[in-house]
Amino acid sequence: MNKKICVFGSYKSLSKKEKENIILLGRLLAEGGFTLVNGGFGGTMEDTAKGAKSAGGKTIGVTYYKYGDTKKSRNPYIDEEIRTENIFERLRVMLEISDGFVVLPGGTGTLLELAAVLEHINKNMMRPKPLVALGPYWKGALEALSEEAILSEPARKASGAISCRDLVTFVDTPEEAVAKLTV
Repeated sequence: MNKKICVFGSYKSLSKKEKENIILLGRLLAEGGFTLVNGGFGGTMEDTAKGAKSAGGKTIGVTYYKYGDTKKSRNPYIDEEIRTENIFERLRVMLEISDGFVVLPGGTGTLLELAAVLEHINKNMMRPKPLVALGPYWKGALEALSEEAILSEPARKASGAISCRDLVTFVDTPEEAVAKLTV
């Protein structure tokens, strides 16, 4: 079975060095046999898809067009587009079809996606799945959750985590991210 990894991140392009790492992440995921899932538009979504396609990988973009924006279209590296009606349906689909997650720097949308994964695992609405943060960007936000105990006993047993913060593995490189997803 081909596992799907969802990458959450900014619709904006990041620095040149970050962009190179994000393209590399997409390539390494494809080389590792993973299908890439993301939001399907520009910025880090396009960068990871570009990297995956450079290695012959498959990409899925889970999109929604806010306010019926018909001028916007998925990025050219997306093989399959799953159109959803709103951000919440988009998030539901991403969580359901993905076997693991990588979180990149981003804004409130990325924060929503990260929080949704944590909440679904914490409340036993989803089995624990690998959740990797590439770089230190989210460390400060997640430190507040180090005192937030995992409510679901099955999630605690399956993940070995005590707090919600423990559900996230921080790594420094794309290679480390992919290694954590293949365990």
